[in-house]
Parts: sequence; C-alpha cells; structure tokens
Amino acid sequence: MMHRVATRQPGRQIAGDADVPLVVAGCDFRVASATWRNRLLLDGEQRAELTRMLGDACDAQGLVVLETCNRVEWIVASKSPRWAGELLRAQMVDRWLSSGNDGAHVRQLPAPYVYTGRSAVQHLLRVAVGLESFVLGEREIAGQLNRALMGARQAGHTSGYHNALQTAVGRTVRKVQRLTHWRHHTRGVHGLAMEAARRHLPHLPHHEKHTVAVLGMGEIGRKASAVLGQAGQFKVLHINRTVPPEKANDWLPYSKLAEILPTLDALVVATGARSPTVNLDLLPLREKPLLVIDLGAPHQVHFTRDHAPGEPPIHCIDLDDLLAEPAASPNLSELPTVQELVDEGVREFLLECRKRELAGLLRAAHDAYDRHGYELLPALIDAELAELPEEQRRRLEQSVRGLLRDMTREFVHHVEAAADSGRKPESDALVPARTGTDPDAATQSV
Repeated sequence: MMHRVATRQPGRQIAGDADVPLVVAGCDFRVASATWRNRLLLDGEQRAELTRMLGDACDAQGLVVLETCNRVEWIVASKSPRWAGELLRAQMVDRWLSSGNDGAHVRQLPAPYVYTGRSAVQHLLRVAVGLESFVLGEREIAGQLNRALMGARQAGHTSGYHNALQTAVGRTVRKVQRLTHWRHHTRGVHGLAMEAARRHLPHLPHHEKHTVAVLGMGEIGRKASAVLGQAGQFKVLHINRTVPPEKANDWLPYSKLAEILPTLDALVVATGARSPTVNLDLLPLREKPLLVIDLGAPHQVHFTRDHAPGEPPIHCIDLDDLLAEPAASPNLSELPTVQELVDEGVREFLLECRKRELAGLLRAAHDAYDRHGYELLPALIDAELAELPEEQRRRLEQSVRGLLRDMTREFVHHVEAAADSGRKPESDALVPARTGTDPDAATQSV
C-alpha cells in the first residue's frame, strides 16, 4: 500500500503559555495515514521507557498516550513544554526512520504537530468533543481520551495537570452533550462502516438482507453492530474471542468464523488487536464476493494473495479507505456554541490549576491562624498578663483572635480573587480588614 499523507494539516506549532506546563505531540488522519500512525503505537514497556527518558531529558511529569483510529497523541507535563514538544516530535520521527524506511522515503515522512500551554489544553478539549475528528461530533473519542488519562494515572504516569485535564474534559463533554445535539451516537468510525456496507454491497429487493458479521464486541464493534442492525438492510452476526454465558444465544465464538465465512456478504473486523486476527490468504474458494471492512489500528486483516481464476472477489477496506470517503456532518450551526464551551473549559482548567498551585498557600494561612490564635496567643497572655481576671482574659483572647481572623480572611479572599483573574497576589495582601470569607471553608474548597 502506498503511504498516503493528506495535505490538510493542523499547525506544526501554536504558541502556548509558559505557566501551563502541558504539551501534546501527535499525528491525526490529516497528517499521516494509518500505516504511519500504526508505527507510533506503544506497548506498556515502551510507554514506561519513554516516560523515563522524558523525565531525565526535560523533567517531564507523566506521559499519557492516546491511540485511536483517527490519531496517535502523546501528552506530557513539563516545566519546559517547548523543549519537551521537540523531544516528542523527534521520538516520533525516529520511530518512523527506524521502522524500515530507506533514505528515499525520508522526504515522505509526515510532520507531527506540537501544541503547548493553553493551546495544548484547547486542542485536547476540541478532540474530546469531536471537533478534530474526521466524523465531526463523534462520541467515542471522549471515552477514549478519558480511558487514556485513567490508564496512565493507574500506571503512575500522570501529574496534577493531567488530573486537572481529565476533570476539564469530563465537564466540557457533559456540557456539550447537555446543551447541543452535536455529539450523536451514529457518528464515528462505526457509522463509516455502515455507510461503506451500504455503498459497496449490491442493492437487494426490500424483503432480502445482506448477512454481515462483526468480529470484536468491544465498544466499536458493539456500536457497528447496532447501526448496521438499525439500518434495516443487514442481518448482523456477532463474533467475539470469548462469549460470556449471558451472551451465549447472541454471540458466536471466534472459532466459528471459518465455518460461517462462506455465508457472509460482509465482515467488519473491530477486535482492537495489536496484530492481524483474520488471514484472508487462508480462506477456501468462495462462491460469492466478500466485503471486508478493517477498523483496526494497526491493521487486523491480512490479505495479499491474488484471486484464483473464477474466484469471486474479496474487497478489503481499511481505515485510510474509509477516511477517504465522504462523511455526513452534524449541524454546523452549533459550531460556535461548541467552540464557546471548549473555550470555557480552557478557562476552567486554568482556574483549577491556579487553585491547585495556591492551595498550599491557603493551607499555610489557615494553619498560621490556628497556631497564633489558639497556641501562641494563650501562651503570651499567660506569660505577660497572668494577673488578669478570667473574664477579662477571655474577652482579650476573643478580641485578638478576631483581629487575626479578619486578617486571614482578607488574605484568603485576595488569593482566591487572584486565582480567579489569573493575577499574582499583590504585596498588600496582608492588610487587615473585617470582611471576606472564612479561611477554613476557603481552604477546604480548594
């Protein structure tokens, strides 16, 4: 297969903010074909090694790897995001160069994109709501990004910034889901598979149906089965490597594939395996054509042999072929609203990061109030004013403690206002005042 690289690309580098130490480097369907993207897929050991390398080279905190049928992206937190971005870009290019390309192919290498700072946050939120997908408004990508963040956290490969990003992604996706019709269950690679089956299988009389099997009952496979069944033109068979007892009447085991293959008009492969699960070269001679739709990244179908004389054709379609065909768009009138919700998500992420950074300062203010008001003040009165009657002593402690409380409240109020606006606390933050919020509640809210 020729390596097809689309000419429509996002920017190679978008200026970011130094105070947001996030960087994302990657390749999507606009930058590189599935063949190129597949060479960037990392197993667990490779992810751990890349995490260690980045930690040594640029003090990176964590690595999140997003791998989907549309894109491969590496998300890192680093105090030197631009330098980390160049290292990530170089790692991607190095993997391509070491995967068997000779010098003649260097000119054809894709150009990974890099986003830093708030531009990285905005890009990832756009990805999460389906603004950067081939099928605009797809829903799967939000879950895939969330699982990538969760998996990296469980592996110990994330930072506080990744955790704040996961929170921002969840909030933004829920707002888009609640306030628009942008994200629809039929949009996604499973919808492309259904459209390909409609397009490439011959038209049948109304009372007849094509027999289509879906191999792989993960998220994509189940959704492909659902949209094919809803189309009304297909009899859908479900195949999976393992069949739980509750699915024994609905799913077929993988071992039955060779047996039923001669009866199929189409086979959709969505196992998510790291190597081919279907070898069409081993098929016996067939009596009718077969359409094979490979939704895998990497490819899950192996087929290289030529047709035998008189053998009905086998037509294979992979992700690159699907992405080359036109796709239905959602209601584009909602684009401004979706983008506005993304921008709001970026602001919420930045606010959350500032509050996390200032949480230690707020806790210190709270602890200082407790220590001075309830430890040092009583000790001072005992040492200097031991002759005071108990009632006067109690009133004095209450009065001085009130002054300390007012001063602490003003400090907390000023820090919170600085977090909301993005400003640094001013030098007059400790000027006493009798208004503000309770320091205990403010600290706990952060």
